[in-house]
Amino acid sequence: MPRDLFGRDPKDEAQLTASPESQNSGAMGQDWYNDFTIDRGDEGFGFGPSRNAKGDDKALSDLHPYVQTLSLSDVDSCVALENATFPEHERCSREKFIYRLTTCPELSLGLFSTTTPDGPTAALPTYAHSRPPDSASPTKKSTLVAQVIATKCASTTVTDESMEYPSDWRDRVSLSERQGHQEHGRTIAIHSLAALPEFKGRGLGKIVMRSYMQRMESSGIADRIVLLAHDHLIDYYVALGFRNSGKSEVQFGGGEWVNMSYTITEPQPGS
Repeated sequence: MPRDLFGRDPKDEAQLTASPESQNSGAMGQDWYNDFTIDRGDEGFGFGPSRNAKGDDKALSDLHPYVQTLSLSDVDSCVALENATFPEHERCSREKFIYRLTTCPELSLGLFSTTTPDGPTAALPTYAHSRPPDSASPTKKSTLVAQVIATKCASTTVTDESMEYPSDWRDRVSLSERQGHQEHGRTIAIHSLAALPEFKGRGLGKIVMRSYMQRMESSGIADRIVLLAHDHLIDYYVALGFRNSGKSEVQFGGGEWVNMSYTITEPQPGS
């Protein structure tokens, strides 16, 4: 479930920029979800100078973050991030991650940091599951620091059914039942927005969420994005463009959730 990811003032947050590939891309095809992959060059994203004696911002500037669609090969990192972020009763299980990253990986997004073994991410709980970003950089590791995990559903809010998965999903050809991902649905249901606690307050949650919202709007595959939040996070999501849709009936994690909804704007002709 989404948790407390409050960042600093927007002017102090890291800003991702589109890669040259995305800037030159035309109409979206089957690989639309890769059109916003961020270049992982060594120049970083200009977090600015260190702002305190601890050098926290300097360490953050060494992250060189980029966003990329998650895949089944990232499942161990996703589980480690989830376990480091949420209380046990609110965590997504490993099997749910496997289901979601197999059934609809294009609906999930990761914020990664590429550094060397002696870089700032080497001590993070997700580092043990990191892999080289490419064959040309064998000494570097691409480490997951934040993530958005989602499925599609036919309802206009997150439901207990949408948060589950068919017990026999591995053996089924059609996944059209009420539980889990519903490909025909026009609602994107976010089940996890998480950023490593080590970077809490640095705006990584907002960065990955804004990038996610941008690509979902550009894709044209849904009419809305919905999620569940606790009361103390309502203002956080309102600031991102979500609206409070009232108390949720979902009982996952003990209940007491609030429905949050974001309406996706119709793409303009020629955009």
